[in-house]
Amino acid sequence: MKQYLALALAAISVSACAVVPQTAPAGILETEGDFSVTLERDWSRWPSQINADTTGEFITQDGVLLNRVHLVSIPDEGSLVRPRRGVEMPIYSEGASEFEVIEFVTSSLEMIGYHDVEAADIRPVDLDDQRGLRFALTGVWQNGLRVRGDVATLPHDDQLDVVLFMAPELHYYDALSAEVDGIIASINHGAD
Repeated sequence: MKQYLALALAAISVSACAVVPQTAPAGILETEGDFSVTLERDWSRWPSQINADTTGEFITQDGVLLNRVHLVSIPDEGSLVRPRRGVEMPIYSEGASEFEVIEFVTSSLEMIGYHDVEAADIRPVDLDDQRGLRFALTGVWQNGLRVRGDVATLPHDDQLDVVLFMAPELHYYDALSAEVDGIIASINHGAD
């Protein structure tokens, strides 16, 4: 009986340390990166510890395969993709040109299972009183599903802040794109 009690206590203590998705309530969300965003409604928040493919955290409305918004600050010489042994990763370099930033994002997505990733509607944008870059994405997920997305990048200090939205082209992209535009527009670095 004591063995069962000890085993149950051990299981409870291990599960208490587990990282699980949480609710990100409507309002200001302080990201794991160096910025905050404002959410119109509740989202499911997936911390970086349970994000196997990319660095940083993401939020989702309908599940990670149906839509996700990555929120990440990438340091100089850092990657959007989690390191893999023996594989060369796309690396962000401080001072990268707009073309290099777009190539960094599209190459990173191709490393995690997207194919034929293309950027379009490339334009400068002012976010949090700083000059950033916005662009749209199209591609195909590894299961053949066509996807669309939106990206905002903002060089800040010695890092690149990224908001990256990806969703299936059919229904899910259109259902959330206006709300994600609001999330992007709300990027805030607080008192720098």
